[in-house]
Amino acid sequence: MKMNLNFSIYTSLLVSCLFSIASIHSQALAIKNSNLEGVNKKTGTFYWWANQAKKTGRATFSIETTDVNKGSTKALKVTVGKVGEKPWFVSTAFSNAFPVKQGEGYTVTFFAKRGPKGTGKLGLVFQSDVKGSFQNKQFRLSEEWQPYSHMFMVPNTSDKNQIKFWYLEEGTTYFIDDVTVLKE
Repeated sequence: MKMNLNFSIYTSLLVSCLFSIASIHSQALAIKNSNLEGVNKKTGTFYWWANQAKKTGRATFSIETTDVNKGSTKALKVTVGKVGEKPWFVSTAFSNAFPVKQGEGYTVTFFAKRGPKGTGKLGLVFQSDVKGSFQNKQFRLSEEWQPYSHMFMVPNTSDKNQIKFWYLEEGTTYFIDDVTVLKE
């Protein structure tokens, strides 16, 4: 009995140490309003997020309050009418840039889903002001809320890195919520 108790104590300590080590290596960046809950009452848009449908792109951006990720009260809803000539013509960007360091990995995780039409082709962009820093990962969203994640390795140090979502399919409705960035 005493041996089992000691084994349980040692096992608990080992597991606790492993979680502590993992949390040291991954650090969440302070991304303002990354959960997409704060809304500017004057503009009716999310604080720190900028939407665009430029040139030939057309989309409706709105705040969803019914069909949201578990534990959330709001989500970004985007219905794309026309993508436009370039993939970035219909997009959403986190407008408060954050610092990154060359050679470090940053994992972006977000929750998303699509409406019943289309395949939900979505681009996640990780880019700074430094030429050659552009990185893009494409996803196909399901009709159910799911987490999506990708780690980006940073080629250049910059204080002005951004996350962007590119909506790559016409006639599709996208829902985005709870964005996090972890420094690995």
